[in-house]
Amino acid sequence: MSDARDRAYSQAELTILEGVIDYADRMIHEERHLDVRGGMADATGVSLPPSTAPLYNQLRRHAYAKTVVIDTARKGRIEIRLSTTEATYPNAASGYCTPHNPIGRLVVTLSPNDEGENKIWGEYTVAEVRSFDRYAGQKFEPNVRNFLQMSFEGDNGKGNVTDLRGFVQAKRSRTRKKIASDTPLAAPPPAPADAPISPGAIFPPRAIVARPPVAPLPSVRITQLSIAEECDALDTGFDIDDAEWSAGEVDNQPEDYFGLNERFLTHQTMEQNQVISRSPFGAMFVQGIAGSGKTSAALGRTKMLTTFNMNQVFDEASFRDVVGDDQAYWAKQYAGQFSQDSCVGFVRTGELIQYLEETCRRIELQHLPILEYKELQTRLRDHRRITHSDIAGRRWSGFAGVRGEHVSTRMVWLHAADQAIGRLIGRRLLDVLPSAEELTEPFEPDARDKVRRVTGIALDELRRELRDIASDLLLPPRGDRFTTDRLASRLTAKVDNVRKRVMGTKVIWTRIDGKILFASDEQALAQQLVELKTALYFRPAQRLVFLGADGLIDKSLELITTAGEPVAWSDNVRTQMSRYQVIVREPSGKCFHAVPSDANHLYLRLLPESSERVLVPVAGELHRLPLARGWGRQKLALRGAEDDQSADGISLENSAQKTMTPESIFMHVVQQRLLQPLANIADTYLAALQEFPDAFPDAELVSSVRLQLEKFRLADADIDTMLCLAHLVGRDFRSGNRRWPQLQEPVFFQAVFVDEVQDFTEQQVFLMVEQANPAYRAVTVAGDLAQKLHHGNSIDLTACFPGQSIPNIQLTENLRQSDRPGIALFSACFRAVMQGGSQPSEKLTSASRLQGDALVMPRFKTCTTDEEVDARILEELSQTQRYQTAAILFSTAAEASRVFKRLENNLKEQLIDAKLSEKVDLARRYIRHFADVANAKGLEFDVVVLVGVDGYDLARVSDINRLYVGVTRARQRLTILNHRKTLAAPWSRVLSLYQACLGVS
Repeated sequence: MSDARDRAYSQAELTILEGVIDYADRMIHEERHLDVRGGMADATGVSLPPSTAPLYNQLRRHAYAKTVVIDTARKGRIEIRLSTTEATYPNAASGYCTPHNPIGRLVVTLSPNDEGENKIWGEYTVAEVRSFDRYAGQKFEPNVRNFLQMSFEGDNGKGNVTDLRGFVQAKRSRTRKKIASDTPLAAPPPAPADAPISPGAIFPPRAIVARPPVAPLPSVRITQLSIAEECDALDTGFDIDDAEWSAGEVDNQPEDYFGLNERFLTHQTMEQNQVISRSPFGAMFVQGIAGSGKTSAALGRTKMLTTFNMNQVFDEASFRDVVGDDQAYWAKQYAGQFSQDSCVGFVRTGELIQYLEETCRRIELQHLPILEYKELQTRLRDHRRITHSDIAGRRWSGFAGVRGEHVSTRMVWLHAADQAIGRLIGRRLLDVLPSAEELTEPFEPDARDKVRRVTGIALDELRRELRDIASDLLLPPRGDRFTTDRLASRLTAKVDNVRKRVMGTKVIWTRIDGKILFASDEQALAQQLVELKTALYFRPAQRLVFLGADGLIDKSLELITTAGEPVAWSDNVRTQMSRYQVIVREPSGKCFHAVPSDANHLYLRLLPESSERVLVPVAGELHRLPLARGWGRQKLALRGAEDDQSADGISLENSAQKTMTPESIFMHVVQQRLLQPLANIADTYLAALQEFPDAFPDAELVSSVRLQLEKFRLADADIDTMLCLAHLVGRDFRSGNRRWPQLQEPVFFQAVFVDEVQDFTEQQVFLMVEQANPAYRAVTVAGDLAQKLHHGNSIDLTACFPGQSIPNIQLTENLRQSDRPGIALFSACFRAVMQGGSQPSEKLTSASRLQGDALVMPRFKTCTTDEEVDARILEELSQTQRYQTAAILFSTAAEASRVFKRLENNLKEQLIDAKLSEKVDLARRYIRHFADVANAKGLEFDVVVLVGVDGYDLARVSDINRLYVGVTRARQRLTILNHRKTLAAPWSRVLSLYQACLGVS
């Protein structure tokens, strides 16, 4: 029964696979050889869509990875086949679907016996799930139409088939042999019509071969032997195995592969799916136990982002009809916004780069950059010019010492530095502005008045604008808000507003009674003149009288009749004034015909095309109101080359630069004064520590850091703080001025994920996630606080996302050790006892008990001497197969070095390739790594030997975390070596819980 089932499944899947590969080959061939202009592009040269060949190369390589058999109320039994690629396959009967297809989004989490209901299928039950692995490497091409392995579970039980095509062909071969040996010479009678089809009906019988003729007797005498009635006793009591010889079970991963298992793309837990299918918008924290697939989920989300394009957009109603309301709908606004090159993953060590890059290669994310944090820090340090100073003789350099503290790496310290710098700049902001006299210095003496009249007004306007910012910088802390956030752009916006308002080309200037007025246009100037109650005239005997709703705006004027009688204001007065029947008497006693006017009336007379001239009194005479435009853009002569440079660094020695405008000098010097403290962030940070030490949380640490910085030495923590401060002040700063490149906001990544987030400092996490495009905030951080090995014992991750909420998805299932439930259960017991985690799940406990005698448990070995330790390590390594990865892990790098040197010759004699690994290179699978447990962080090995567990201080959280990392690295075999015969009490409690879970004493 099982053979027939396996063969039927194999044959069915190979048939579907043939169609998929044929279609992929055809699409690749057509892309390569079809004339694209033959009906695919018109004469106007409309651009063609991008090539689909790479997508169908992926389809050819991966085909599909999962078949889900579902019994539905409305559609009957259906089969869905889920691919990891976005390539389409138009054979609806195959059930093929892609990851972004609503059906693909649904079946990616389905397991046997799952039940549900939707509008398309009605009620449904998962009858069976089949999972597939493809060949890779040099075996791929000969097996392009074959699966390396198929495992299945469902109504017909569980099973596994390796090399599906070989399995089917071997069965056919054995069937043919059996038919040939059993078929008589005469043809068999026909089978009844209702009888099942026999194998002979499928495979025809062999042809009958005629016997050769009998040879004539030879002339020599032939000896004839007698035949005994009984034969000698032979061993005939055994079964014949008619199956072909096999070298054994085939591993589902090629021997050269060392990354994560890519099955997470099509076989997701519900927890993982909450991460991978989450909306592209917003940040999230993926937290989970060791081996729970945190990194896989983060990479899965990144792949979903980078493969989501307009072809994958479905209307929300159709999506909900299939998936329901449990998953996020991806709207078309996100389609095509995330390419691999525009996203990034950050890790702490080079080992993880290699590990993740290999995984990315397998899941077609090979163009996704994976960077160490140190690389980001170096890039930004150069971009922000952290070591630069404008103070003569000052040059910042690195600090070789070790501070050994973590307070200065936390977000609370960054908030304190931000507050101190805000107070420093707020107090000095107005004082650093230049005077009008300073701005005139670069110009020739006869041009300085023209500069002064414009820049003086501009500076007055700017001071009024900057008072608001200065007041804001001096306010006390306000929650998570940063005081200096966007400070560079806020300052430049104020300066630019003044520049446009005062120095634009169309700005109108005039001078009345020695006072200079300016306005953006004639309408604004007319309004100013009315508000100032300016004495304006039309003709020598006519004065403009500005009227409001209640009569005269200038109450110093008096309206009288031509007979000299006072005129009381009424609606008729305006009409009388327009007929020259009303006289206006000024405070000086002079009388003129009153001409009614207001801002609109005056505006029309100020226009260049107006035929009526507006007059103003000058030295007892009326002159036309002087109007000029663009004083700020007037080119004025600079001083000669003998004065090479002004105090503010304006170069005058360039012979091509003979003139400059007031606008240019104003913008240059004012920006220099305002932005220089922000650009030289190291100088400003030191000044803030010196002037406001009370703003920081640790007075003793402040003193220590200040003394170090006063020697112009920067520790790594200082560089992180300054990069965060530079990011804050430079946020949204996009000035085209090349003089401030260090303040320019760097190009964002469209999406960011951070692996092993707990091992970074809070400020480092903040800096990394801030590299994500704020339009989407597509940030995924993954980690486990129980595995924190660096920068103290705790991290406040929510503080790294100030002003934002960050959903926390908890992954609780140990997938890494799922094939060895005995080891997974031990890891869970360790976490529960040593780290206060939850008790082992009933599912894991039951799976371990069901293993019975086949249960693989961690092995504790007592080695009281170095010789015993050496012997045990050699024994473990000699039992390790060539294709398995192995690591010998120690509490410290020094201990790893000591043991490796002691064993080096013995390892060579036994032909064991081993290495003392400060950087674990998993690409070299044959290497047996001797390493500090911290260097194995985030990695996994088939075989792990954890040496000297009694050397860890179980009173220290960091040592417990290191032990947890060690025991959770093993996939297949875990050996723990203890120097003492008696285990420490915490270890005994771990073993007691483990035994209780297994039901043994």
